[in-house]
Amino acid sequence: MLRLNRTIRTIPEESGELGAMVRAVRKSRGGDGVFCVMRSEATQGLMEIAPLLYARFEAKQHDIEVFGLARSKANAMELVRLLVDEMAKNGELRV
Repeated sequence: MLRLNRTIRTIPEESGELGAMVRAVRKSRGGDGVFCVMRSEATQGLMEIAPLLYARFEAKQHDIEVFGLARSKANAMELVRLLVDEMAKNGELRV
């Protein structure tokens, strides 16, 4: 099942588009140009970036929690960098 985290995130430059990206995730069709930052049972909870269409396909086999959305893979990687920095700052990241 594909679930959206309560505190879905995006990079500041795309904050105005977050509503449209969330609607694309909730629809059963469409979603071209939306990338998901997610955690999956298949990756044992590690962060993963995938196009929305692939995430929907994977969600049929594994539970996936989406906690970030972006319009491009580069922006998704930037979002992961921001999330890792935030986790390190809060002491949630153990290296």
